[in-house]
Amino acid sequence: MKHLQLRSLRVRLGAFIILIFLLLIVLMAANNIIAFREIQNKIYDSMKETLTIYQNRLNASFSTTEKYLKNFAYDDGDIRIIDKSDFSSEQYFSSVYHVQKSFRSALSIYAIDGFFLYSLSGDTFIEETQSDSAYNTYKNIQNEICRKLKLNTFLTSENKGKWFPVKISGRYYLFRVIQIHDSYVGAWISTQNALQPLVGNKLNQSIFLINDQGLVVSDNPPLKKLSMEGLSENDSYQYTVVNKIKNLIVSCQVDFGKLYIISLIPENQFFMDINKYIPFLIVIFIIVISLMTLTAYIINRWVLHPLKLLNTAIYSLKSGNLEVQIKADGVCIEYEEVNNAFNEMVNEIKTLKIDVYEESLSKQQIHIQYLMQQIAPHFLINCLNMSYQLAEINRTDLMKTMLKDLSQYLRYTLSSGQTVALKQEIMHVQNYIELSKIRYPNSITLYTDFIPETMQATVIPLLIQNFVENTIKYEVVPGKEIAIHISSALIQRDNGTFVHFTIWDTGCGFNSEVLERLQDIGGYSKDASTMHIGINNVLQRASLIFGPENCSFHFSNRLHAGAQIDIELPFIPFFIKEELF
Repeated sequence: MKHLQLRSLRVRLGAFIILIFLLLIVLMAANNIIAFREIQNKIYDSMKETLTIYQNRLNASFSTTEKYLKNFAYDDGDIRIIDKSDFSSEQYFSSVYHVQKSFRSALSIYAIDGFFLYSLSGDTFIEETQSDSAYNTYKNIQNEICRKLKLNTFLTSENKGKWFPVKISGRYYLFRVIQIHDSYVGAWISTQNALQPLVGNKLNQSIFLINDQGLVVSDNPPLKKLSMEGLSENDSYQYTVVNKIKNLIVSCQVDFGKLYIISLIPENQFFMDINKYIPFLIVIFIIVISLMTLTAYIINRWVLHPLKLLNTAIYSLKSGNLEVQIKADGVCIEYEEVNNAFNEMVNEIKTLKIDVYEESLSKQQIHIQYLMQQIAPHFLINCLNMSYQLAEINRTDLMKTMLKDLSQYLRYTLSSGQTVALKQEIMHVQNYIELSKIRYPNSITLYTDFIPETMQATVIPLLIQNFVENTIKYEVVPGKEIAIHISSALIQRDNGTFVHFTIWDTGCGFNSEVLERLQDIGGYSKDASTMHIGINNVLQRASLIFGPENCSFHFSNRLHAGAQIDIELPFIPFFIKEELF
């Protein structure tokens, strides 16, 4: 375990950075004792310049974050969907996912601890926070936000349009909140994290934030309140006493709120005599230069070189080389984990490529079954035999009608695409019925009841014809009349408009064994041993074209009648439909 810790990139770089940092602190402390006034001016000017630079950085950072919040609040339609609080709808979960994804992406761009969206109407709280933060901390923040928003004490008139401090569980946070409809969009960052790049680990008691009333709004401050008198004046130095030590005050007002960045410089730093340490400082300077050179070499050896290898491997993968691998030996443990993850990802891509190929083969097999079903050889042979018999008895009129209907039947089955309009399918069914009537005169009657709006609905070829053919095949006998009823209706659901088809006949219906199997549509469509190729093919093609979650088939025996099939598909007008498969 100790060996692994020594190989850690964090430990190695941390040790060198701390060493350099400590040496720089010593150097700064030595320079502070050259002369009281000179160093006082230099330190004050330097700190003032540092605060100004960081103030500009904070202003820019908070301004870009605020711009993102405004764009998100006023341009994102997902907020309206979340406000409706329809927790069972797919749109609601999709909107929550989009919001989380947007916040997650924003966290990688903006220097912020977290983003949140709170819907007051549905009491829905969505947040994304930095992954290295404690769960309890952000849970307390969430509870406090929800509580104050419900009480309408969070976003007051004084806080609107600016960043404002809030104390939660003993710690201060800066918030920016925008109200949109019944929702609140906001971001927060702890004052400690906001000042961390400026403060460092050794000065966190001397740099802090105060509001326009002089109240300190930072964690673990050296004092609770500071007098605002003369703070904004630059013609004289201001002092305050902390723990019996006189401190020079350096202040800078920020633009994003009524806040000041305050730095306290102890006066005793100006009295330290460092003249005798000048030769030592020269030696320290040489050592720092040497350490910086060594640091550059180490960073190149431990960081840049492994990154270069990883980058080369990624470009090789992008070019299509699925055999690329990165050696994980001899690098830091973090890079070893990244390299191993990359190698595993390449192997998974190879496996996924094989799976996609196998899935493509499966879809091709389904299409082959569809072509076999289209040809319907037994029906074609029966029609040709019937034509021959009609020719023998000189019934050329019926023979001409049969051959004409048969040509239309073959043209539809052999030339139709993956989808057709319902009107085309119904014309094909009517043509098929006319052909069947020649074989079974006075035995088949077709009744249709279609809503005109549904005639342009997108369906798969042979969707209805398959079930009509089954009725004629198993129920029609000479001398017995069978009625076939087909109807359509439009149904409005939460996830869109659907077209509902009902097909039923006056035959004997499904037998109990077949009907029991048909109740489990998922299992029936996956059963390769089924003898009902037509039904199985319709189920699989409908699932591939419209998605298994968007189409439904229900088989039953109608009361005082025969078999009944209810089909429900998404209503997509055929003339504006895009390819779905």
